[in-house]
Amino acid sequence: MAGPGNKGILRGIGAALGELFHGGKLEPNQEVSVEVLFGLLGYLAGADSIVTSHEAEFANNLMEELDLPARGRDMAQNAFLAGRQRKIDIDMELKRYLAVFPAGSPEAGKLYDALVELAFADGRIRPNERIFLEKVTLGLGYNMAALKQRLGEI
Repeated sequence: MAGPGNKGILRGIGAALGELFHGGKLEPNQEVSVEVLFGLLGYLAGADSIVTSHEAEFANNLMEELDLPARGRDMAQNAFLAGRQRKIDIDMELKRYLAVFPAGSPEAGKLYDALVELAFADGRIRPNERIFLEKVTLGLGYNMAALKQRLGEI
């Protein structure tokens, strides 16, 4: 998943989400962003049942791109691991995120775009990744046409 060609994806996600973080101490809404983003990334990384060191490397590089402080990195690593181990509830995580960043907000759109971009990074969507994206699509208040459009199916 993460490899030399994914540096552009990392930069894109970092640029899209970077304004939520400024280094230093995390505010409560930033903590929600970190936990949900990295939890969902971890869940997505494990969606194909093949979890490689590349996914962990991807998460670490994204933490750097977002300029997370030490506490934020710890939160991100714990959330990523919990997601990979299926110890998170996707619906609850999305509700938590939407309580801070409502459906239709730029932040919700950036989270959604980051997940779709990561899933499609290798040029194809595997069946379990598709199921995950469909759940996230509905959970963030989008319809299936939005997902098809982002995947270039429309």
